[in-house]
This record gives sequence, structure tokens and C-alpha cells, in this order.
Amino acid sequence: MNIPHFAHINESNCDVSAEGETVNHLQGKLALFALFIQKYDEVRLEPWLSQIKQRPDLMVRKGMNWFVIEFQCAPISLEKVQARTSGYRQLNYKVIWILGENYQRKRLQARTFAKFTVIYQQQLQVAFWQLTRGLFWQAWWQLDGKSRVLNRQLVDNQPQQLLKLQQAVIQAKPEIWSIQNELYKIKRLVIGIPWECHPQYPLPGGLKVAQWQVIVRVLLTLEKQPRTMLQLLKIMTEFPWQRFECISVKKVQKLWLNYLLDDLMSRGLIKRTGDTIVLARTLKWFNTYQEKLQVLLKIDTTNFR
Repeated sequence: MNIPHFAHINESNCDVSAEGETVNHLQGKLALFALFIQKYDEVRLEPWLSQIKQRPDLMVRKGMNWFVIEFQCAPISLEKVQARTSGYRQLNYKVIWILGENYQRKRLQARTFAKFTVIYQQQLQVAFWQLTRGLFWQAWWQLDGKSRVLNRQLVDNQPQQLLKLQQAVIQAKPEIWSIQNELYKIKRLVIGIPWECHPQYPLPGGLKVAQWQVIVRVLLTLEKQPRTMLQLLKIMTEFPWQRFECISVKKVQKLWLNYLLDDLMSRGLIKRTGDTIVLARTLKWFNTYQEKLQVLLKIDTTNFR
């Protein structure tokens, strides 16, 4: 027996790369259509875009702006995401990928998350859909998709961050060689970086290196002289980032830098003068692991053996 389904007329203009449609995909697509028709001025189901020979799952319009919606249940390669997204961009459509329940049954890797990420509510987020929960968004710093993040929460694990950094130094991990050599030339140590380099709040995400490396580079630059936003953004380009398809990496870098500067400003470490960022106080560098930990925990470690 066949369940009710959509079918394209034989010999019609169909997207030759279209995947076979599962029950979950069909149910989700229809549920999204019913949801969007209540919120948008116009909703189209499986419209054929003859200029690029593609058929998205949905298109929605708000005022004069059209958005393409792709509801993805099955695994898909980065190349296919790139090809489809590129096609829609040729027509100046913004693209939002919504992931089905198959993607929520396992912890998503950063590179998978990056394929579908957009900037939503000033955060890097991915849209998900569940039959029982409906449409929801997941922020980058909760990649497992188990709970919705509405606000950034204080990260209370600075001692663990320090221990992890110490282990990276002992193991001589290649990813810290560059910053380690740079600090060595000015008679400073990786393990002795200021506590302000250990983030108190999660930053937007997207980096392929530890966050502290970027923070150290920004603060070292500001120690020399005040810098403009454009000059600090150039620092962002010196680090490796995930490969994004729905947004440009430049937008991710700008978002990341703004979060960082806001956090540093809230801690009284920097201040803005027009478009110029100025270091507001002297940074405290440390010589040993014990000295640094002592300052954080406010304990006397001199008699520790």
C-alpha cells in the first residue's frame, strides 16, 4: 500500500540530484509548511526554479524578501550543500537548512554543524525540527542538540582550562607551537597567559583552534598600541576557521570579535574610543602554573609539595 505522497510528473523539470523521500521527510516538510503559512506572507511547497534547475523543499516570503528552506533528514556531503546553496544565492535568496531527527540522535561534529549554520539572534545557530517539539534553534556551544540555549551561561571551569593548557604544553602539541614561539621571544610563557585569556563565557564558535590563542593575539596587539576594529579583524583571518556554506566566514569572524570585545570591556580590560580599541589596564602575566592558580583560588601554595 502506498501512503499519500507528492510525485513529479514524468519527464517534468525535476532536480536530478533529488533524494528519495522518506516518511519522516514528508511529514516534516508538511508540518513546516503548516507552520510557515501562519507566519509568512506567502509559502510555496517544492517550487521549481528553472533558472538554476533546483527544487527546494519550501520557499517563504516576508514582505519583499524570499527565503529558501531545505529540510534535511539524510546525510549530505559538504559539496552538495555548497552546490545547492550556491544555486540559491545566484537568485539572491537566503538559505536556511532545517535538520531532521536523524541529526539529533548523535553528537554533531563541528564541521557538520558549520555546514548548516546561520547567524540567528546574533548567535551561530542551526535550525532543527522534531515531530513532538516542532521547530527549534541550537547554538554552536551546545553541539549535541539536547537542549535549547537562550542565553550564554557563565563558564565556571577556569582551573580545568588551565590544566588542559598545561597538558598541551607538556605534550608539545603542534597547534600551540606558533603562539608559544611568539611568547618565548618576549620572555613570556604559554602557561602564564593572563586569566583574561581564559574566556568566562562561550564565544560564538567556528574556530579550529582553542579560543585562548586568538584572545592572546588580540591582547598582545593591544599592548603595543590601540587598534581599530578593521585592524583587529585582520587578526581573525590569521587563524583557521570551519568551512561555512550558508554564511560568509567574514561575518562569523566579525561576530566572534564583537563578542570577545564586549566580554573584555565588561571585565574592565579594554575601552572604546570611537572606532579605536584601547587597553584600559596592565595585563598580569605569570611565571609558573602554581603562581597562576594561586591568584585564581586565592590560596597560599608556597608549602605545597
